[in-house]
Amino acid sequence: MHSTTSFRRAKDAVQAVASGQGCWLDVIRTARDFLGADSASFVCHDKASQTVRYLEHVGVDEQAVIEYGQHFFQYDDSRRRYWYAPAGTWSDSCAEREHETAHDRLFWTDFMLPHQMRQLTGVVVCNDDEVMCGLSVQRTRVSTPSHAHADHLAEYGRLLTHAYAARRLAAQRGMDLLGQVLDGGRESYLVCRSDGCVQACMPALEALLCGDSYLSLQARRLVHREPAWQARLLAGIRQVAATGRPAMLAMPDGWGRSLRVAMRPVDNDLNQGLSGCVGMRVERRNIFDVPNAEMLAELFALTPAEARLCHHLAAGLTVDDCSKVLEVSLHTLRKQLSAILRKTGCTRQAELMRLVTTL
Repeated sequence: MHSTTSFRRAKDAVQAVASGQGCWLDVIRTARDFLGADSASFVCHDKASQTVRYLEHVGVDEQAVIEYGQHFFQYDDSRRRYWYAPAGTWSDSCAEREHETAHDRLFWTDFMLPHQMRQLTGVVVCNDDEVMCGLSVQRTRVSTPSHAHADHLAEYGRLLTHAYAARRLAAQRGMDLLGQVLDGGRESYLVCRSDGCVQACMPALEALLCGDSYLSLQARRLVHREPAWQARLLAGIRQVAATGRPAMLAMPDGWGRSLRVAMRPVDNDLNQGLSGCVGMRVERRNIFDVPNAEMLAELFALTPAEARLCHHLAAGLTVDDCSKVLEVSLHTLRKQLSAILRKTGCTRQAELMRLVTTL
């Protein structure tokens, strides 16, 4: 079924993923050779939404991937039979014998055979309350399983389980660190694939997008209530995934509010070994959120008096109002305003207000 060389290469690829250096595409490439197959895939099913969270593949027709992810996964009873199987469990099924249920017949007749796949061999990589992940290989001709290398298969299954757990833990730690840096009341972070499917996110994301927000999380996908902005969001994600260049998108979020989304490719500590992942920092902005004087002083090197004036102007007061509130003469305040404009690079007070309200 395989050679010692192909087994060693397969092990090396899995261990590289565990260390944070490799990716699952390398794993399934070497798994295809190790298990003597025509194609291979790594799929993760989300148990809560009953959908495919991600699907990496090598040698599989792209149309087959689309059809499986959008429709045929729900008829994949070869997967359902192992819905509660422990990690490391191997399975083997083929067109000639897997007709136990109506779903089986539909899955093999309408999906597997039209795409020239007659045998499916796989191993459960992770199975818990959240996800079921598995690596599988597909063959165009049925091959009789050999028990001569059972020890190699068992070891390979254990390595896969360890690698997935290690990358998942690393991503969770990365999210936890971001949670300590970001302001959970108005910003959050998530990782998604090029199709907009969310792979991981900070707990603060759902709270940030709840209520009357125009942007929401539905079945692990970011959805903007306005179709035109939803199309722009998905186009931006795809562009970053394809080019590797960061991008920024500002979207409406109801009266007086906006959403600022910064997108960039994800580093190894957050991508869980998956390809084409995009990290997204989502910030909810409100015109009534006024930067405090300390922030303004630090950002623009303002004096305490200048920063205090800038803060009150941003809150909607006029210079005359500030004179009464701060008990400072108009002459002094106008001198302070001139200094603020010079330090911020603005030429008019209206320009200054636009700058300050974007902070």
